[in-house]
Amino acid sequence: MSLFILNHDTNFEHIIGVLFNNWTALKLAVEHGMGGSSEVMHFKISDLIKNIHECLRKSGDNMCWTSISDIIEDVMDVGFDVVLEDASADDLSKHICDLYYEWNQSLDGRNKVIDELKHLPTVIPIQIVAVKPIREKQKRDDSSSSEESEACEDGWTVVKHK
Repeated sequence: MSLFILNHDTNFEHIIGVLFNNWTALKLAVEHGMGGSSEVMHFKISDLIKNIHECLRKSGDNMCWTSISDIIEDVMDVGFDVVLEDASADDLSKHICDLYYEWNQSLDGRNKVIDELKHLPTVIPIQIVAVKPIREKQKRDDSSSSEESEACEDGWTVVKHK
C-alpha cells in the first residue's frame, strides 16, 4: 500500500481498515497465521472491508450494527478459525456505524472522525505483509528438535537430548 494520508477525501473503506488495524482479535489472528497465507489473509480482510462498506452504503439511514457484527463474526469464525467470545465484534460494529454516520453528515463530521482516528495507536489501514506466521515457525522449530525418544515397556516414552 502506498503512503496513507487521512483527510476529507479518504475512502471510508480505509477508515474501516484503520479500525481493524487497532482491533486485537484480528491482529492476533493474522499474527498467528489463522487465516492462511499472506495472500489469502489479504484477500479475506479486503473482502470483509468491502462487504462491510457495501452493507453500510445499502442500509442508508436504517443502519443496523448487528448486521455488521454478524458479518465480522462469520468471517472471523469461518475465515480465521476464531470464535469471538467477547463483545468486541459488537463494539467494533457500533463504532464503525457511528463513524460512518458522522462521516456522511458534513465536513464537520469528517473532521470529528479524523480527529478521533488520530488518537488511535495505529492510524493506517491494516496491511498484510508476507511473513511466516508464528504457527509455521513453531512447526519448523518442533521438527528440528535435538531430542530422541524411545518407548519403554510400561507404555511411557523417555525423551533424551542428543
